[in-house]
Parts: sequence; structure tokens; C-alpha cells
Amino acid sequence: MEVIIYGIGNQAEMTHYLFTHDSPHEVVAFCVDSAYLTSTTATFFGLPVVAFEELTTYYPAARYQLHIAIGQIRARRRVFEAAKAQGYSFASYISSKAQTWPDLVVGEHVFIDPVTIIHPFVTFGDNIISIGCRIGHHSHIGSHILISSTTLGGNVTIGDGTFIGMGSIINEDVVIGRNNIIGSGCLIGKRTEDNAVYSGQYTQKRLVTADRVALFRK
Repeated sequence: MEVIIYGIGNQAEMTHYLFTHDSPHEVVAFCVDSAYLTSTTATFFGLPVVAFEELTTYYPAARYQLHIAIGQIRARRRVFEAAKAQGYSFASYISSKAQTWPDLVVGEHVFIDPVTIIHPFVTFGDNIISIGCRIGHHSHIGSHILISSTTLGGNVTIGDGTFIGMGSIINEDVVIGRNNIIGSGCLIGKRTEDNAVYSGQYTQKRLVTADRVALFRK
């Protein structure tokens, strides 16, 4: 089916590439909010860019599907709900190179990239991005979620509206609350409350300089 991509940033560029080379979908146009339309954004990869507010005029919901290629969770949810209210269905992308099992259950508008690994008995809600993740068995991923290079143990539940950053680990049987922000490199071993924010410890610069380390000596 023909698809319109919302967004004209790096995520949209990658999504266009993956749809073109690894899906049955054909991308025919892009759209953004009218506030972001300028004379320099009239086309993207040779395809027209139209205002999201006018999308139904040029690309009616009865014929075209939409894919939202932005990472910001609240903005993504806003566009998802607005498009759904206008009658649009959504084109999901599940890479042929991702490791999945036949019992995987996904909702509407899911993006699963080529290096994601998903064990059996996993369910996804709606409007999810999974990039480079390892998702353990019997896990449930809610809706309106972005998880990036994250490892989930078995039987993990992720609440709606949550972001989990690169390199984070969620231990088995843990429930992550709604609207959590879990930064890069976090280790979560117990249930989290709704609206919680976690940040990992960044690696500290040592006082020694590289020329003092044997590996770099002449």
C-alpha cells in the first residue's frame, strides 16, 4: 500500500530507506505540521512534503496509510491520535532481519529495526519504536513507547508513554510504570512508579593522560 511518512528528519530518512528496501510499502510523500513547511522543505528525497493539517485533501485516508517517523514520544502520540481520528490506518515496519517468533503480537503502528531480537510470547501495543533491543520472553510493551538498544529480561512490562535509553537493562519480572524516562545505561531491578525519571552514571574521566598508559607509549 502507498504510505505517507510524517517527518523530514533523520528518522524519516531511515524509515524511507527501510520501507523502500525491506517492505511491500511504497512511500509516495512526506508530511509535517504546517509550521515547519518552508520553501526549502517542499520536497524530501524527490517526494512532495505537504502540511499534516491538509493531508486529507491530497492523500485521503481511504487510499493511503501513515507512518510517523519522529522519536519524541508526546509529539508522536499527538500525531498518531490526530491521524487516527481522521480515519487513517498505519503502516508498521518489522524488519525481515529482526529476530522474531511467529507468536509475536503487535498493535498498530510499530517500528522494529533490523537488529532487534524478540523472544517468544511477547506483545506490543500501539505506536512503538524498538531500535537495537533485546526483549525477553513473556514481556509486554505498552503503547506510545520508544526503547533504544535496551535489554529486557523475561516477563517485563513497560507502561504506556515510556522512554528507555541506550544500554539500559531491565531485570526479569520488573514492571515499569507509565510515562517513565529511563536514561542511558540504567539498571532497573524493581518496579518503578508512574512518571519516574532515572539517569545512569556517566563514565568519569581519569586524571592520568594517555601518554602515561603503556598501550600508547612509544
